[in-house]
Amino acid sequence: MSGEVRLKKLEKLILDGPVQSNGQCLSVETLLDILVCLYDECNNSPLRREKNILEFLDWGECTLVVLFPLLLLWSFW
Repeated sequence: MSGEVRLKKLEKLILDGPVQSNGQCLSVETLLDILVCLYDECNNSPLRREKNILEFLDWGECTLVVLFPLLLLWSFW
């Protein structure tokens, strides 16, 4: 399977959501929650000193600055 076909299938799964894909994928909200959790865990870990983790944290910080105001947080409930 070519990379382009694989990406189209992944895109369709995510855009269709868990209801239309018979629960075979996660919702966008769940994926974003996972991203926030991973960022927090890496940021508060001794692994933070490693080069790849630092690069992820730099990318994650820029990304989460845009996404964070759009996410539903527990504090809203």
